[in-house]
Amino acid sequence: MIRSLNALAFFAFTALGAQAVTLDPQGQIRPDLLGKALAAHESHKASTRETGRLVVVDYSRHSREARLYIVNLQTGHVVSFRAAHGKGSDADHDGHLDHFSNESGSSASPEGAFITAEEYVGKHGRSLRLDGLDTANSASRDRAIVIHAADYAEPAFLAQHGKLGRSNGCIVFSKADLKTFLTDVPQGTLIFVGK
Repeated sequence: MIRSLNALAFFAFTALGAQAVTLDPQGQIRPDLLGKALAAHESHKASTRETGRLVVVDYSRHSREARLYIVNLQTGHVVSFRAAHGKGSDADHDGHLDHFSNESGSSASPEGAFITAEEYVGKHGRSLRLDGLDTANSASRDRAIVIHAADYAEPAFLAQHGKLGRSNGCIVFSKADLKTFLTDVPQGTLIFVGK
C-alpha cells in the first residue's frame, strides 16, 4: 500500500508539473485515506481548480481529536484541525461518527469528494458552500452541507464535554480555525471525507 501511495503521490505531482515531494512527512493522515484522497483529486481534476491544497477529513477519529487536514501539495506540509460531524451520524453522541448519509433530513455527514464553492455569510457567520462530486454526496448543496463555525466546536465546549457537539451534517470548526481554513483553502479545492 505504501508503495502504491508513493507512486500515486508522484503521479499527482508530475501531472501538476511540480517536483515530487513527500506528502505528510509527519504521518498525521492514515496512508490508506490519503491514498483515497489523492485518487479522488486525480479523478476529479476536471471539476476542481489546481489550488495547491487538498483537504482530507478522517471521521474514524473521535471528535476531540484533530481530524481535518489541509495538505499543501507543493511542500507536503500538513496542518490539522478539529471538526464536528452530523448528529444523524452519531445518534448516541459519543463523539464517534458511526455512518454517513446523503439523505435529506438525516442530519448525517455525507462522505466522498467535494469541491469548495462560494463563501457567504449566513446564520453561523462566514460559511463556505460545498458541492458533492460523488453519488454518496450528490445532495450536499440541496441539503445545505457547508463549512461553518459554531459554539459547539469551540475549545471551551470540548473542555466541558470531552467531545465536540454535532451539526446537521456540516463540517464545523471553532471560529479561529474557520478563519485559518478560509484563508488557507482557495475556492475550487477538493475535500475528501472518509472514515
